[in-house]
Amino acid sequence: MDKSSRTRSIVHMLLSSLVQVWAARCGQTISCAGRYVDFRGRNSPNVFTKFRSWGGIVQMGSDNVAREKNGSLQRMKIIRNTIRAFAGAAVAAALGLAALPAAAQTIGIGTTQGGATGQIGIAIAQAVSQNSDLRALPQVSANTSQYIPLVDAGRLELGVANYPQTYYAIQGTGMSTEAAANLRVVATLMPFLAALVTAESSGIETYADIAGRNVPRYPENSLGDFIIRATLAAGGLTYDDVNSVPISNFPQQYEAFKAGQIAVSIASVGAQPTFDLEASVGKIQFIPVPQEAEEQIRTLLPGAYLHDVAASDTLPGLGAATTVIAYDYMLFAGASVPDDVIGKVVRAMYEGAEGLKASSPVWADFDRDQMGKAAEIPYHPGAAAYYQEIGIAE
Repeated sequence: MDKSSRTRSIVHMLLSSLVQVWAARCGQTISCAGRYVDFRGRNSPNVFTKFRSWGGIVQMGSDNVAREKNGSLQRMKIIRNTIRAFAGAAVAAALGLAALPAAAQTIGIGTTQGGATGQIGIAIAQAVSQNSDLRALPQVSANTSQYIPLVDAGRLELGVANYPQTYYAIQGTGMSTEAAANLRVVATLMPFLAALVTAESSGIETYADIAGRNVPRYPENSLGDFIIRATLAAGGLTYDDVNSVPISNFPQQYEAFKAGQIAVSIASVGAQPTFDLEASVGKIQFIPVPQEAEEQIRTLLPGAYLHDVAASDTLPGLGAATTVIAYDYMLFAGASVPDDVIGKVVRAMYEGAEGLKASSPVWADFDRDQMGKAAEIPYHPGAAAYYQEIGIAE
C-alpha cells in the first residue's frame, strides 16, 4: 500500500472511531459504508449529515434541514462543528502517522453490501485482523463482478464469491465475459443451500410440475438465470416449457412471489426471505431435487452438488426432508499476493474458526478442516502450503 493509500485509510479509521464515540455520547445513530458515515438523530430522522474522507480532504453536506423544527438547525450546526473538529484532528494525525513505518500491513477484501456475501466478508476481515498482524478491511461493491477484475489485476488482495461465479470468472465463460486468469482459491468456506420453493397450495410437488407455470426470468447469464435453468433441467424442462416473468434481482423475485406473479422462487435454506415468504403466502415447501439430475445441474453450476436436508419444525419449507442444490462460498486472491500474506490469512481463519462461526448464522456449516477442500480451481501457493503443513489439504 502506497503512502497516499495509507493516509486515506488512516483518515477513515480515525474519523470512524472518533465519530462512533461522539455519536454514542450525543444520542445519534450512525451507519458506516465504505468511506461514508451517515448521522441521523434518534429524535430527528430528517437531519442528515455526511462526511467523506479522501486524500486528507473532508467534505460535508446536509439534506432536509428545513423540515426540522424546534432547534434542529442549531443541532445541525453543533453536529457540523463537532465533526469538523474531529476531521481536522484526524487528518493531522493521519498525515503524521503516514510518515511513520506501518504498524500493520493493510489488505482489502472485496465483498458486497449486506446479504450473505457481505456478512462473510466482514467476518473474515475481523478474524484476520484479530488473529494476525495484518489489518483487513472489507471493500464494498454492488456485486461480485465489480471487484473480481480488481483482484485479478492485483489492485485488491482478496474477494468473496460462490464457486460457480469464481469458476466462470477464471474461465471467462458462463457468468463472465472476460477471463480473470489470475484468481487463486484461498479457502473453501461453507455450502450455500438453495432450490426452488413454492406454496404448499400450488400443487407443485416436482420440478416437472412447473411446466406451464409462471417462472422468474433473470437477466441472461446472471447467477439467478443459471439457477433457474439448472432447476428447470432437473425436471427435464427449459424456458420454452414455462411462462417467463422478467425479474431483475432477488428482492424483486421475492415480491413477485408474494404477489402471486410467479409460482416458484429461488430460496436458500434458513435464509430470512423464506420466513418472509411464508408469512406472506402461507406454508411453503422446497421442491426436492432428484438425484439423477446432479450431473446435469453441474454442467450449469460448476462445483455444485446435492445436499440432503432434514425436516424441520422451525425452518420454512422443510415440512418434510428434501434435497437441495449446494455450492460452496470461496475466498480467493490474486496470484500476485505474496505467499506469506495468504499464509497469515488462512492461519488466522483456521485459528479463529470459533469466532467466525459465532459471527452470524451464515457460518453455521463452516468446517475449518474443509478449508483446503479439493477444487477444480487452483489454490494460492500460500494457502496450499499451510493446508499441507497442518494436514488438511485434499
